[in-house]
Amino acid sequence: MENQFKYYAFVSYRSSDEKYAKWLQEKIEAYRLPTTVQRMSSNLPKQKLRPCFRYHTDIQPNELKTELHNKLEQSQYLLVICTPRSAQSPWVGAEIDTFVELGRRDKIIPVIFEGRPYSGDPATECYNPSLLKHFPHSDNIDDDREILGVNVHEEGAGSARMKRERAVIQIVSRMLNLNFDQLWQRERRRIRQRRICWSLGIIFVLALLGLTYALNQPFNTAISVAADEPAHCQLPPLHDISVTLSLPGEDKQELLSTPDHTASFVHIPAKLRGKEVNLHISAPDFLTIDTVINLSDAHNISLRRDPQVYGHLRAVVIINDEPRPNMRLLIDGHDAETDANGLFELNLPIEEQKTEYEVTNASGNRRGTLFVPCGENDIVEL
Repeated sequence: MENQFKYYAFVSYRSSDEKYAKWLQEKIEAYRLPTTVQRMSSNLPKQKLRPCFRYHTDIQPNELKTELHNKLEQSQYLLVICTPRSAQSPWVGAEIDTFVELGRRDKIIPVIFEGRPYSGDPATECYNPSLLKHFPHSDNIDDDREILGVNVHEEGAGSARMKRERAVIQIVSRMLNLNFDQLWQRERRRIRQRRICWSLGIIFVLALLGLTYALNQPFNTAISVAADEPAHCQLPPLHDISVTLSLPGEDKQELLSTPDHTASFVHIPAKLRGKEVNLHISAPDFLTIDTVINLSDAHNISLRRDPQVYGHLRAVVIINDEPRPNMRLLIDGHDAETDANGLFELNLPIEEQKTEYEVTNASGNRRGTLFVPCGENDIVEL
C-alpha cells in the first residue's frame, strides 16, 4: 500500500447491510498473500491486507461528514456493498462521489450481494445512482462506461462457499493489481489443504473421543477354570467351583456348576483394566488358588488336584471283626503292610489314583474293597 494511505479500503454500505460489510472486512483483512507471490514484488504487502475502514467499527467521535471524508482520503480503494437497499442510500452515493472527486474513480470496486446491476428496476437494481452516474451503461460501445462488479453469488458451478471465496480473491487481485487466475489457483490449493487438515483433525478427534469412550466403558471379564491332570484320569471331574474376584471395596463371587466352568463378572470399572486384583478359586478335591491377576477381558486358570484326597490310602484291615497286625497286603498291585494296630498307609501318584481300590492279603485268598477318600478310622474287611 502506498505510504499516503492509512487504509487498504473503505467499505461503503447501508446500515441494513452491515452483516455483508462486516463479512467482507473480515475476509479481506484475514487474507494472506502466498509467500511465492509476495516475493514477486517489493510493493506487495508482507502481512495481511489490513486495516480496512468500516464505519461502525472505526469511526471517531467527530462531525460525521468530516470524519468520513477524512477516512475516504486515507483509503486506497472503495469497496461498495451493492444491494437494492444500498442503491437507495444517499450516504453511499455521497461516499462514491467523494471518492471520484479525490481522483480515485478507477479504485472503486462494487461488491454485489443482492440484486442485479443496470437492471433499471428499483426492486432489483443494486447499483447506487452515483455508480450509475460515474459508470453509465450504453448500448453504444464507444459511450459505454459500465463498471464490472464482483458478484458474491456468481452463476456457475461450485458451492456457495467457494463462490464467496472466489469473490474475495477477485477483490484482492484488483486491489493488488495481480493476476486473478494465479491467485485463485493457489487459493484453491490452500482451501483443499485446509479441508484435508480439517478432515484429518476431525477424524483424529473422533478417533480420540471414540478411544476415550471405549477406555472409560465398564468391561466384563471371563475367568475359565480347568483341571490340570492327565486326560485318562479316573477321578471325579471338577465341580462346585467357587470363584471370588476381590475388587477395591467389593468382592464378586460366583459358584460354577456349568460344564464350561467359566465365571463371568460384569460392569467392572474401566479404571481397573490392567490393574492387579486378588483372585481366589476353590473346588472339592483340588488345591485352592490365591493369586493376583492383571484384569483383562479373559483369564484361563488351571487347578491342580490335591494328591492326598484320593492318593493317600489309610485304613484298618479287619478279619472276623478283629484288626490284623503285621499283615502283608496288595492294593491294586502295590505292596503294603499293616502296623501293630492293623492300620496301613500307602501313597499313590495322581495318574494311578481311583475312587476305589482292591485289597487282598499276600496269599490272595481274601479280598476286600477300599473306598476313598478314606482315613485311619475307615476299615477294610477281608
